[in-house]
Amino acid sequence: MIFNFLLNIVSKHYIIDENIYLLEILKNCFFKWSFFKKVESFSNNLINKSREKILLDNVDNILNEYNLSNKEGIQMMCLAESLLRIPDIFTINSFIKDKIFFQEWEYYYSSDYLKIIVYNLAIDLVSNLFYNNNNDIINDKKFFLYIFRKVISLFANHLMKNIGKKFVYSNNSKKAVQKALLDKKIFSFDMLGEAAITFYDANKFFNQYIKLISNIKKNFMGCSRNKIPTVSIKLSALHPKYSFYNRKDVFKKLSLILKILIIKVKKANSLLTIDAEECDRMELNLELFNTLFYSEYCLYWNNFGLVIQAYSKRALPALYWLRTIAFMRQTKIPVRLVKGAYWDYEIKFIQSLNMNLYPVYIKKFCTDLSYLLCTCFLLSNKCNNIILPQFATHNIQTISFIVVLSKGRHLEFQKLYGMGDNIYETLKNMHKITCREYAPIGTYKDLLPYLVRRLLENGANSSFVNKLVNKNCNIIKLTNNPLLKKEVKYNKLLPSSIDLFGGVRLPHLFYNLNISFHYYNFYKKICIYDKKVWIAYSFNNSIKNNIKIYSPINKKIFLGIVKQDIKINFSIKILKKSFIFWKLISINKKIFIIKNFIILLKKNFIEMIILCCKEAGKTILDSISDIKEAIDFCKYYSNQALYIYNKYNLPNYTGENNIYYLEGKGVFATISPWNFPVAIFCGQTISALISGNVVLAKPAESTSIIAYKIFQLLYKSGLPISVCQIIFGSGSKIGNRISFHKDIYGVIFTGSNNVANTINRNLLMRNNRPIHKLIAETGGINAMIADSSTLIEQLISDVLESSFKSCGQRCSALRMLYLHEEIYEESLKLIFGAIRTFSLGNVLNISNDIGPVISNKNKVKLVSYLKSLNKDDVFSVNNYKYDNDNNYIFPHVVKVNGISDLKSEQFGPILHIAMFNNFQLKDIINDINNSEFGLTLGIHSRNESFYKYVANKLNIGNVYINRNTIGAIVGMQPFGGCNFSGTGPKAGGPNYLVSLINEKTVTINTTAQGGNVELLNE
Repeated sequence: MIFNFLLNIVSKHYIIDENIYLLEILKNCFFKWSFFKKVESFSNNLINKSREKILLDNVDNILNEYNLSNKEGIQMMCLAESLLRIPDIFTINSFIKDKIFFQEWEYYYSSDYLKIIVYNLAIDLVSNLFYNNNNDIINDKKFFLYIFRKVISLFANHLMKNIGKKFVYSNNSKKAVQKALLDKKIFSFDMLGEAAITFYDANKFFNQYIKLISNIKKNFMGCSRNKIPTVSIKLSALHPKYSFYNRKDVFKKLSLILKILIIKVKKANSLLTIDAEECDRMELNLELFNTLFYSEYCLYWNNFGLVIQAYSKRALPALYWLRTIAFMRQTKIPVRLVKGAYWDYEIKFIQSLNMNLYPVYIKKFCTDLSYLLCTCFLLSNKCNNIILPQFATHNIQTISFIVVLSKGRHLEFQKLYGMGDNIYETLKNMHKITCREYAPIGTYKDLLPYLVRRLLENGANSSFVNKLVNKNCNIIKLTNNPLLKKEVKYNKLLPSSIDLFGGVRLPHLFYNLNISFHYYNFYKKICIYDKKVWIAYSFNNSIKNNIKIYSPINKKIFLGIVKQDIKINFSIKILKKSFIFWKLISINKKIFIIKNFIILLKKNFIEMIILCCKEAGKTILDSISDIKEAIDFCKYYSNQALYIYNKYNLPNYTGENNIYYLEGKGVFATISPWNFPVAIFCGQTISALISGNVVLAKPAESTSIIAYKIFQLLYKSGLPISVCQIIFGSGSKIGNRISFHKDIYGVIFTGSNNVANTINRNLLMRNNRPIHKLIAETGGINAMIADSSTLIEQLISDVLESSFKSCGQRCSALRMLYLHEEIYEESLKLIFGAIRTFSLGNVLNISNDIGPVISNKNKVKLVSYLKSLNKDDVFSVNNYKYDNDNNYIFPHVVKVNGISDLKSEQFGPILHIAMFNNFQLKDIINDINNSEFGLTLGIHSRNESFYKYVANKLNIGNVYINRNTIGAIVGMQPFGGCNFSGTGPKAGGPNYLVSLINEKTVTINTTAQGGNVELLNE
């Protein structure tokens, strides 16, 4: 990699502190006051002249009337866009009612424009029907509703087609190029659509780009270079797994594809630009650009460009790197500088990763400031005739700054098609510039993601376009220069991920492995444990069996030896004797021990990841999530214990004192599963300990080494060995002995429903013993229902994660998917295509999506189940060969009639799919309830009344709407089911600790010593 050290610097700026960073850069910016006065003067002239020429079209009028600052505007946009995508009339009618009925439209009217007036009248008419009980009109209600829905549908279709025409240049490349040939403007074309889900999608995008370039060559042959349209491409559209994790395959396949496109573009005498995407893909973009830029295809070719987003903290270092390679190669690089379009996604993603800072600026004026600082660099002498800047902005203040700073130099600006026309028409008359329009090509079906970003830019209150059109907006607000602002650069309304819980539960900060600086540091550390062998044993029982442990990744990988226990009596005797001692330890001391344990868990994070990968067969990303969740459990339960373990004085009579407090029950046994060997094991053990109980911990036989390592850390953190004992062995032997033992006061269990019932029977069969406490979380046949209003691309992404992440070995994994008949075939094609992109293999290789099932026994069971089915109903990739050295099984999709066809939970990568129509919904709800499993449920719909109806009718512990069904966060989404899926309370919820304790009241007669002294003192 050429100039790798510079790319490393770019990577290090990923989440740099913006206050410090911007302050350091500003120290090197020197502008005289006269410069700012020139910028202000130019801005004022440009604004005044632009406002003189503003002619609002119907779309502008609608955006102003129903802007995004009010709920009616948001609902109207959602309604209009969605109606184009919903295929059945039943859902359309329901959707219209959902979006109109709950809004107070009868109070919302005012417009001078005919079409909006008609819309308002229709809304008022139906609103009166809904809100007025006048008997004269009730009889005609159905008729009016029918007319209303027709009006709304017609209006919505008309509106979206107009918006489409405003923001989308053409529906295909041939028409677009022919139209551009007659148009006096110049363009940069892009194909509408987001990241490819399947290789078919990627191939379709590639063919579209080829057709576009061929049409440009055919129609613009012999034209001036400046008039020829350029081509923008999204790399994620050309590869369905475009991520840093998968960069080897990306480089292998995309390098060839991009070389073909480069050759085609060169022959068309055009320019090729790699578009910007999410922050996690930025470095992959740069590395791929670097590889192609240094190939013979781009030598002295000045038309291979890149987009840089100013809202990224890596923008300026990336520009410096581009300038350096351009200078060394003596080849110019066109750079389109934009502000960025994925801000809200980046914020949420970083919060989910628990990073302490964001990769993007969290205040708008900081992004504007970054844009200006990048501009200063691009227009400096260092970049002159090396970088060809293309300034993409609609902000007049930014435009004025660039023009004044350029000192008469010819500039190229770029604008979005359908936006900022007045600004640039005015600017052309004031200054010599080239204005190129970024014009998307595509159908209405592909419009949504692009449309939402454009509507936000036009309709949001903070939008410059919105303020410019609004002539009541003070001109001073439009000309504020970010360089002169002195306000703090943090957005106080936006919490960082470490503040999401009010500062009482700081999350563990770890690497983002999409970032090269983090990635290479991580892989350096895991190499230390490559050949390590572990020995696991309990600390007290003397009679043991030595069992050799091999990895589910490959049976040839020897991990170590586990010394399994034969007896448990000795450990329980120690625990009984230690119960009073542990009960008397203060809650602060207990929390101090747990905090020490958290510190040790963080220090041993890498080794724990290796153990999770090698012993449990979890992927690196799943292992990281598992350990983070364990840390969250420790912090959450510690905070809860501190709150509930205070002593309370209750109301009392004179001369009496009543004290209420909580204490542990006695010996608790925790029986944890192998699929979350850190999170659930720690959650069970820590919750019981912090509640004042002593604990006998029995981990899953398959993940004994992980449990042993955790106990080593617990003892090292200061936990007395006598209050928490670990035993190793098979569930059928040791588990039965635990649940039969007379001194066990309670069991915390996570596993199958059958085993939970066995434990419960064993506990009940004990004679003359206190009533036991059983807390069980037992999985289930989890379903997801998707109606025809759902956004299919989002649905598919969530289905794939829910069904196949962790090889389907999660109790919350999706087992049964119901698809509406109108989206059934399209969804199946995408699911099948996406499965073909999955890679199975060693989970220590982060590019592999799916690891092994936990054991050969589980694999045989799953394969046997698949063989028992009708071959015509089962889909998978048939070219994968199973062997006896590993436990891999490829994802399968099985067609069924419904959840009634599933007699038991298949704990692996098997998804069952059924088709339904609108009249079968009640039957589906009854079938799911009759299955009596109730752990997780997914609902995909943009119809609020639909998903509320389904959620309320089903007896489910965790309901997820328009997202995946896995990855519950401690304290945010307490986890646990009902019926066959568990006893409650929910893990990571407010009532969990309360179920593990006894309540105690102590009443003291204070007059027993001769009288009430306090009363006498009065």
